[in-house]
Formats: sequence, structure tokens, C-alpha cells
Amino acid sequence: MKSKKLKTVNYQNEDMKEIKTLIIITIVVILVAIGLYFLTDRILQNRTRDLPVPPPSPISYTNTIVGRIFDKPYEDYYVFLFSSADDRAPLFNGLLRNFDQEEEAIKIYFVDLSIGFNDHVLSEESNPNPRNAGEVQINEYALMRIRDGRVVAFHDTVEAIENALSIER
Repeated sequence: MKSKKLKTVNYQNEDMKEIKTLIIITIVVILVAIGLYFLTDRILQNRTRDLPVPPPSPISYTNTIVGRIFDKPYEDYYVFLFSSADDRAPLFNGLLRNFDQEEEAIKIYFVDLSIGFNDHVLSEESNPNPRNAGEVQINEYALMRIRDGRVVAFHDTVEAIENALSIER
């Protein structure tokens, strides 16, 4: 007896060919994307390994923004508003550092007016009696003494600031 070989007929129409091509293209795109991911990951690891890590900057508990000057935890404190870009900034820093080193000195908070959060308070005229942060207006620099959430003293000249700080010693 003769064995009959069954012939399998391979029916492929145009739709089957397109689906097969689409699957092959999809697999190739996925493989290329995975390869790029691992290549990029390796490059970034090599770059970041060589970069020096800067030390963390210390948190300053004396710097603040204008919006927070009336809600400090002390009943009596000073707020010094000035621009760190001002030519007189080293003079102010020295003066306030000497005052702050006194044992019984009143707490001083600093507001840097050169920072974007604070620069809106700069104006032509100072407001010596603001009741809230929205009313604060400073010409160049000022020292305010705040007691119980109210401004009790306002100084906007170098001489007045020096006198106010020397009296408190």
C-alpha cells in the first residue's frame, strides 16, 4: 500500500502577510526601545558616578520671608529686612552678628529682599506701622521690633539701627 502524503496547503492572503509584518515591526521597535533604555541608563550611571556630591546646606532658623514675620514663636523679636546684594550688607551683618552674640539679646530674624518671595515689599516709601505682612513696605532696609504680633519700633536708617541695637545690649 502506498502511503498517501497529506499535503498541507498554506493559505496566505494579503491580510495575514500584513499582520505578520506588523508583529515583526512591533517586536523590533520594542527591542530597540529596551536597548536604548539600558544604554541611556549605563551612560547616566557613568556620568553621575564622576560628579562630586555637594554637602547639604544647613537649615537656617533665623532667615524668613516677609509673609511669616508676624507669626514667630517669640513674644518679642527683631526682623531685619535688607538686600544681600546691597553694598552695606557686610556692615549690617557685622552689626547684627555682634548684637546676636550677647547672652540676653532679643531674637533677630533676617529677610533677604533680593529673594523673589520678598522683593514685592520694596517701595519708594517705607510703612513704619504695618499691621500684617501685606502692609509691609520698605525703601531699602529696615529693622522692626515686633512684640505680640505688632510693630512697636521701626528703624530705616543706619544710625537708627545702630542706636536701637546698642540700647538693647
